[in-house]
Amino acid sequence: MKLSILIPMYNAESYIERCLHSLMHQDISKQDYEVIVYNDGSNDTSEIIVKNFTKTHTNVFLYSHKNEGVILTRNKLLKLAKGIYVYFMDADDYVAHNSLGEILEFSLQNQIDVMGFNTLVTDKEALFNLDVSFREYELPKIVSGDQFLKENKNLRIEIWWFLIRRSFLNENKLVFNENIQEYDGDVVFTLRSFLYAKKVAYSPISVYRYFQSSESTMRTRNRVYKKRIVEYFLALIYDFTNLINSLEKFPILHKDIIKNNFKFRRDAFAFFTIVKMIRAEFSTEAVKEKLLKLERIEAYPIKSFIGEEYNTLQYKLLTFVFNHKFLLFICIRMYKIYSKFQFK
Repeated sequence: MKLSILIPMYNAESYIERCLHSLMHQDISKQDYEVIVYNDGSNDTSEIIVKNFTKTHTNVFLYSHKNEGVILTRNKLLKLAKGIYVYFMDADDYVAHNSLGEILEFSLQNQIDVMGFNTLVTDKEALFNLDVSFREYELPKIVSGDQFLKENKNLRIEIWWFLIRRSFLNENKLVFNENIQEYDGDVVFTLRSFLYAKKVAYSPISVYRYFQSSESTMRTRNRVYKKRIVEYFLALIYDFTNLINSLEKFPILHKDIIKNNFKFRRDAFAFFTIVKMIRAEFSTEAVKEKLLKLERIEAYPIKSFIGEEYNTLQYKLLTFVFNHKFLLFICIRMYKIYSKFQFK
Protein backbone atom coordinates (compact mmCIF):
# COMPACT_ATOMS: atom_id res chain seq x y z
CA MET A 1 0.00 0.00 0.00
CA LYS A 2 1.59 3.23 -1.16
CA LEU A 3 -0.81 5.88 0.13
CA SER A 4 -3.46 6.27 2.83
CA ILE A 5 -5.80 9.25 2.45
CA LEU A 6 -7.31 10.08 5.83
CA ILE A 7 -10.55 12.03 6.23
CA PRO A 8 -12.17 12.94 9.56
CA MET A 9 -15.84 13.62 8.89
CA TYR A 10 -18.48 15.52 10.81
CA ASN A 11 -21.80 16.56 9.25
CA ALA A 12 -20.45 16.76 5.71
CA GLU A 13 -23.44 15.39 3.80
CA SER A 14 -23.28 18.23 1.25
CA TYR A 15 -19.62 17.65 0.39
CA ILE A 16 -18.28 14.19 1.22
CA GLU A 17 -19.44 12.49 -1.99
CA ARG A 18 -17.66 15.08 -4.14
CA CYS A 19 -14.53 14.67 -2.01
CA LEU A 20 -14.57 10.89 -2.48
CA HIS A 21 -15.29 11.07 -6.21
CA SER A 22 -12.29 13.38 -6.66
CA LEU A 23 -10.14 10.77 -4.92
CA MET A 24 -11.40 7.96 -7.16
CA HIS A 25 -10.16 9.86 -10.24
CA GLN A 26 -6.46 9.59 -9.51
CA ASP A 27 -3.50 8.33 -11.52
CA ILE A 28 -2.79 5.62 -8.94
CA SER A 29 -3.79 1.95 -9.10
CA LYS A 30 -6.71 1.25 -6.74
CA GLN A 31 -4.62 -1.49 -5.12
CA ASP A 32 -1.96 1.07 -4.20
CA TYR A 33 -4.04 3.52 -2.18
CA GLU A 34 -6.80 3.53 0.39
CA VAL A 35 -9.24 6.20 1.53
CA ILE A 36 -10.23 5.96 5.19
CA VAL A 37 -13.15 8.06 6.40
CA TYR A 38 -13.74 8.32 10.14
CA ASN A 39 -17.20 9.55 11.05
CA ASP A 40 -16.91 11.71 14.17
CA GLY A 41 -20.48 11.32 15.41
CA SER A 42 -22.26 13.06 12.54
CA ASN A 43 -25.98 13.62 13.00
CA ASP A 44 -26.76 14.11 9.30
CA THR A 45 -26.66 11.59 6.42
CA SER A 46 -22.86 11.68 5.97
CA GLU A 47 -22.35 8.15 7.30
CA ILE A 48 -25.03 6.69 5.01
CA ILE A 49 -23.48 8.41 1.96
CA VAL A 50 -20.02 6.98 2.68
CA LYS A 51 -21.42 3.55 3.56
CA ASN A 52 -23.10 3.41 0.16
CA PHE A 53 -19.89 4.59 -1.50
CA THR A 54 -17.89 1.74 0.07
CA LYS A 55 -20.21 -0.81 -1.60
CA THR A 56 -18.89 0.11 -5.04
CA HIS A 57 -15.32 1.19 -4.18
CA THR A 58 -13.18 -1.49 -2.54
CA ASN A 59 -10.43 0.93 -1.48
CA VAL A 60 -12.74 3.18 0.57
CA PHE A 61 -13.26 2.30 4.25
CA LEU A 62 -15.59 3.78 6.85
CA TYR A 63 -15.20 3.85 10.63
CA SER A 64 -17.38 5.61 13.16
CA HIS A 65 -17.39 6.70 16.80
CA LYS A 66 -19.31 9.13 18.98
CA ASN A 67 -18.25 12.76 18.62
CA GLU A 68 -14.74 13.09 20.06
CA GLY A 69 -13.34 15.98 18.05
CA VAL A 70 -10.96 16.19 15.12
CA ILE A 71 -7.72 15.63 17.07
CA LEU A 72 -8.68 12.24 18.51
CA THR A 73 -10.21 11.29 15.16
CA ARG A 74 -7.02 12.11 13.25
CA ASN A 75 -4.91 10.08 15.66
CA LYS A 76 -7.24 7.11 15.19
CA LEU A 77 -6.93 7.50 11.43
CA LEU A 78 -3.13 7.42 11.71
CA LYS A 79 -3.33 4.11 13.57
CA LEU A 80 -5.52 2.62 10.84
CA ALA A 81 -3.33 3.75 7.94
CA LYS A 82 -1.35 1.12 6.01
CA GLY A 83 0.23 3.29 3.32
CA ILE A 84 3.88 4.23 3.01
CA TYR A 85 2.61 7.82 2.86
CA VAL A 86 -0.40 9.40 4.53
CA TYR A 87 -2.40 12.40 3.40
CA PHE A 88 -4.99 14.23 5.48
CA MET A 89 -7.97 15.92 3.88
CA ASP A 90 -11.04 17.78 5.12
CA ALA A 91 -14.37 16.25 4.13
CA ASP A 92 -15.73 19.44 2.57
CA ASP A 93 -12.77 19.94 0.21
CA TYR A 94 -11.59 18.01 -2.83
CA VAL A 95 -8.54 17.44 -5.04
CA ALA A 96 -7.83 17.83 -8.74
CA HIS A 97 -8.20 14.70 -10.85
CA ASN A 98 -5.02 12.75 -11.60
CA SER A 99 -2.95 15.02 -9.38
CA LEU A 100 -1.49 12.72 -6.72
CA GLY A 101 0.17 9.90 -8.70
CA GLU A 102 3.34 11.60 -9.91
CA ILE A 103 3.83 13.41 -6.60
CA LEU A 104 3.56 10.06 -4.82
CA GLU A 105 6.04 8.35 -7.16
CA PHE A 106 8.56 11.18 -6.79
CA SER A 107 8.23 10.89 -3.00
CA LEU A 108 8.70 7.11 -3.06
CA GLN A 109 11.71 7.23 -5.39
CA ASN A 110 13.47 9.85 -3.25
CA GLN A 111 12.29 8.67 0.19
CA ILE A 112 10.92 12.12 0.95
CA ASP A 113 9.74 12.70 4.52
CA VAL A 114 7.40 15.61 3.72
CA MET A 115 6.23 16.34 0.16
CA GLY A 116 4.37 19.63 -0.25
CA PHE A 117 2.24 21.11 -3.04
CA ASN A 118 -0.03 24.05 -3.71
CA THR A 119 -3.65 24.77 -2.73
CA LEU A 120 -6.37 26.72 -4.52
CA VAL A 121 -8.99 28.54 -2.49
CA THR A 122 -12.20 28.36 -4.53
CA ASP A 123 -15.96 28.67 -4.43
CA LYS A 124 -16.18 26.44 -7.54
CA GLU A 125 -17.76 23.06 -6.85
CA ALA A 126 -16.09 21.15 -9.68
CA LEU A 127 -12.65 22.59 -10.37
CA PHE A 128 -11.22 19.16 -11.13
CA ASN A 129 -8.81 19.90 -13.96
CA LEU A 130 -5.12 20.55 -13.36
CA ASP A 131 -3.80 23.70 -15.03
CA VAL A 132 -0.24 22.37 -15.03
CA SER A 133 0.86 18.81 -14.29
CA PHE A 134 3.69 17.78 -11.98
CA ARG A 135 6.02 16.86 -14.84
CA GLU A 136 5.60 20.29 -16.48
CA TYR A 137 7.26 21.93 -13.49
CA GLU A 138 10.95 21.71 -12.71
CA LEU A 139 11.66 18.74 -10.46
CA PRO A 140 11.43 19.81 -6.81
CA LYS A 141 14.59 20.60 -4.90
CA ILE A 142 15.13 18.31 -1.91
CA VAL A 143 16.25 20.06 1.29
CA SER A 144 16.24 19.38 5.02
CA GLY A 145 13.24 20.44 7.07
CA ASP A 146 15.18 23.12 8.94
CA GLN A 147 16.44 24.57 5.66
CA PHE A 148 12.86 24.68 4.37
CA LEU A 149 11.69 26.47 7.53
CA LYS A 150 14.52 28.96 7.20
CA GLU A 151 13.66 29.75 3.57
CA ASN A 152 9.85 29.68 3.86
CA LYS A 153 8.78 32.07 6.58
CA ASN A 154 5.17 32.03 5.37
CA LEU A 155 4.66 28.33 4.71
CA ARG A 156 1.10 27.08 5.09
CA ILE A 157 0.45 25.42 8.43
CA GLU A 158 -2.57 23.27 7.51
CA ILE A 159 -2.03 19.53 7.09
CA TRP A 160 -3.69 19.16 3.71
CA TRP A 161 -0.88 20.62 1.61
CA PHE A 162 1.61 17.77 2.04
CA LEU A 163 2.07 14.01 1.95
CA ILE A 164 4.06 12.65 4.88
CA ARG A 165 5.92 9.35 5.22
CA ARG A 166 4.21 7.17 7.82
CA SER A 167 7.38 5.50 9.11
CA PHE A 168 8.88 8.99 9.61
CA LEU A 169 5.89 9.91 11.80
CA ASN A 170 6.26 6.71 13.81
CA GLU A 171 10.02 7.07 14.25
CA ASN A 172 9.61 10.56 15.65
CA LYS A 173 6.40 9.82 17.61
CA LEU A 174 4.55 12.56 15.74
CA VAL A 175 0.84 12.62 16.53
CA PHE A 176 -1.72 15.31 17.24
CA ASN A 177 -1.58 16.67 20.78
CA GLU A 178 -4.71 15.42 22.54
CA ASN A 179 -4.16 17.73 25.51
CA ILE A 180 -5.09 20.88 23.61
CA GLN A 181 -8.60 22.17 23.17
CA GLU A 182 -10.37 24.77 21.06
CA TYR A 183 -8.28 24.24 17.90
CA ASP A 184 -7.35 21.29 15.71
CA GLY A 185 -3.58 21.11 16.28
CA ASP A 186 -2.55 21.61 12.63
CA VAL A 187 0.07 24.27 13.30
CA VAL A 188 2.33 22.45 15.74
CA PHE A 189 1.89 19.07 14.02
CA THR A 190 3.00 20.60 10.71
CA LEU A 191 5.93 22.58 12.12
CA ARG A 192 7.18 19.72 14.31
CA SER A 193 7.12 17.49 11.24
CA PHE A 194 9.36 19.93 9.39
CA LEU A 195 11.68 20.28 12.38
CA TYR A 196 12.33 16.53 12.35
CA ALA A 197 12.36 16.02 8.57
CA LYS A 198 15.62 15.18 6.78
CA LYS A 199 14.13 15.29 3.28
CA VAL A 200 11.52 17.87 2.26
CA ALA A 201 10.37 18.80 -1.24
CA TYR A 202 7.77 21.16 -2.65
CA SER A 203 6.08 21.41 -6.05
CA PRO A 204 3.85 24.36 -7.07
CA ILE A 205 1.32 21.98 -8.63
CA SER A 206 -2.17 22.98 -7.41
CA VAL A 207 -3.57 19.73 -6.03
CA TYR A 208 -5.92 20.72 -3.21
CA ARG A 209 -9.20 22.59 -3.57
CA TYR A 210 -10.02 24.46 -0.37
CA PHE A 211 -13.72 25.00 -0.87
CA GLN A 212 -15.37 28.18 0.41
CA SER A 213 -19.14 27.85 0.03
CA SER A 214 -21.69 30.64 0.37
CA GLU A 215 -22.62 28.93 3.64
CA SER A 216 -19.01 29.36 4.82
CA THR A 217 -19.10 33.04 3.90
CA MET A 218 -22.38 33.59 5.76
CA ARG A 219 -21.06 31.74 8.80
CA THR A 220 -18.05 34.04 9.06
CA ARG A 221 -20.45 36.98 9.47
CA ASN A 222 -22.18 35.39 12.43
CA ARG A 223 -21.11 36.97 15.73
CA VAL A 224 -21.20 33.70 17.71
CA TYR A 225 -19.04 32.06 15.06
CA LYS A 226 -16.63 35.02 15.15
CA LYS A 227 -16.20 34.61 18.90
CA ARG A 228 -15.54 30.89 18.51
CA ILE A 229 -12.88 31.66 15.90
CA VAL A 230 -11.16 34.02 18.36
CA GLU A 231 -10.97 31.19 20.91
CA TYR A 232 -9.59 28.93 18.17
CA PHE A 233 -6.79 31.36 17.36
CA LEU A 234 -5.97 32.01 21.01
CA ALA A 235 -5.51 28.27 21.55
CA LEU A 236 -3.37 28.16 18.41
CA ILE A 237 -1.17 30.99 19.74
CA TYR A 238 -0.66 29.22 23.09
CA ASP A 239 0.32 25.99 21.32
CA PHE A 240 2.61 27.85 18.91
CA THR A 241 4.33 29.57 21.86
CA ASN A 242 4.97 26.21 23.53
CA LEU A 243 6.67 25.04 20.34
CA ILE A 244 8.80 28.20 20.16
CA ASN A 245 9.88 27.66 23.77
CA SER A 246 10.83 24.05 23.04
CA LEU A 247 13.01 24.79 19.98
CA GLU A 248 16.23 24.46 21.98
CA LYS A 249 15.76 20.71 22.23
CA PHE A 250 15.66 20.24 18.45
CA PRO A 251 19.04 19.36 16.85
CA ILE A 252 18.58 21.74 13.91
CA LEU A 253 20.58 24.30 11.98
CA HIS A 254 19.48 27.94 11.57
CA LYS A 255 17.80 27.81 15.00
CA ASP A 256 17.80 31.59 15.56
CA ILE A 257 16.34 32.33 12.11
CA ILE A 258 13.67 29.65 12.53
CA LYS A 259 12.80 30.96 15.98
CA ASN A 260 12.41 34.49 14.61
CA ASN A 261 10.28 33.16 11.74
CA PHE A 262 8.06 31.32 14.20
CA LYS A 263 7.72 34.43 16.38
CA PHE A 264 6.73 36.42 13.31
CA ARG A 265 3.99 33.91 12.46
CA ARG A 266 2.83 33.70 16.07
CA ASP A 267 2.67 37.51 16.34
CA ALA A 268 0.83 37.73 13.02
CA PHE A 269 -1.78 35.38 14.52
CA ALA A 270 -1.91 37.61 17.61
CA PHE A 271 -2.39 40.75 15.51
CA PHE A 272 -5.24 39.29 13.47
CA THR A 273 -6.81 37.75 16.58
CA ILE A 274 -7.10 41.26 18.04
CA VAL A 275 -8.72 42.35 14.77
CA LYS A 276 -11.16 39.43 15.11
CA MET A 277 -11.95 40.38 18.73
CA ILE A 278 -12.83 43.92 17.62
CA ARG A 279 -15.04 42.66 14.79
CA ALA A 280 -16.72 40.11 17.06
CA GLU A 281 -17.50 43.00 19.42
CA PHE A 282 -15.86 41.50 22.48
CA SER A 283 -16.42 43.59 25.60
CA THR A 284 -13.52 45.66 26.88
CA GLU A 285 -13.28 43.38 29.92
CA ALA A 286 -13.13 40.28 27.73
CA VAL A 287 -10.36 41.82 25.60
CA LYS A 288 -8.42 42.75 28.76
CA GLU A 289 -8.66 39.14 29.92
CA LYS A 290 -7.43 37.77 26.57
CA LEU A 291 -4.56 40.26 26.38
CA LEU A 292 -3.45 39.34 29.89
CA LYS A 293 -3.21 35.70 28.84
CA LEU A 294 -1.19 36.70 25.77
CA GLU A 295 1.10 38.83 27.96
CA ARG A 296 1.83 35.83 30.17
CA ILE A 297 3.21 33.90 27.19
CA GLU A 298 4.99 36.98 25.75
CA ALA A 299 2.75 37.11 22.70
CA TYR A 300 1.63 40.63 23.65
CA PRO A 301 2.63 43.41 23.15
CA ILE A 302 3.18 42.40 19.52
CA LYS A 303 6.90 42.69 18.74
CA SER A 304 7.80 40.58 15.71
CA PHE A 305 4.92 41.29 13.34
CA ILE A 306 6.19 44.19 11.22
CA GLY A 307 8.55 42.87 8.56
CA GLU A 308 8.72 42.85 4.78
CA GLU A 309 5.22 41.39 4.56
CA TYR A 310 3.42 43.99 6.68
CA ASN A 311 5.77 46.96 6.40
CA THR A 312 3.10 49.55 5.59
CA LEU A 313 1.89 52.66 7.38
CA GLN A 314 -1.50 51.00 7.99
CA TYR A 315 -0.04 47.95 9.77
CA LYS A 316 2.50 50.05 11.69
CA LEU A 317 -0.25 52.37 12.92
CA LEU A 318 -2.57 49.50 13.88
CA THR A 319 0.23 47.68 15.70
CA PHE A 320 0.97 50.86 17.66
CA VAL A 321 -2.72 51.18 18.58
CA PHE A 322 -3.07 47.49 19.51
CA ASN A 323 0.04 47.64 21.70
CA HIS A 324 -1.36 50.54 23.74
CA LYS A 325 -4.43 49.33 25.58
CA PHE A 326 -5.89 52.80 26.09
CA LEU A 327 -5.91 53.38 22.32
CA LEU A 328 -7.11 49.85 21.64
CA PHE A 329 -10.12 50.25 23.94
CA ILE A 330 -11.03 53.53 22.22
CA CYS A 331 -10.83 51.64 18.92
CA ILE A 332 -13.16 48.91 20.28
CA ARG A 333 -15.74 51.48 21.43
CA MET A 334 -15.60 53.31 18.10
CA TYR A 335 -16.13 50.07 16.17
CA LYS A 336 -19.19 49.20 18.29
CA ILE A 337 -20.70 52.62 17.58
CA TYR A 338 -19.92 52.22 13.87
CA SER A 339 -21.52 48.73 13.79
CA LYS A 340 -24.59 49.91 15.63
CA PHE A 341 -25.33 52.61 13.08
CA GLN A 342 -24.28 50.59 10.03
CA PHE A 343 -26.63 47.68 10.72
CA LYS A 344 -29.67 49.72 11.82
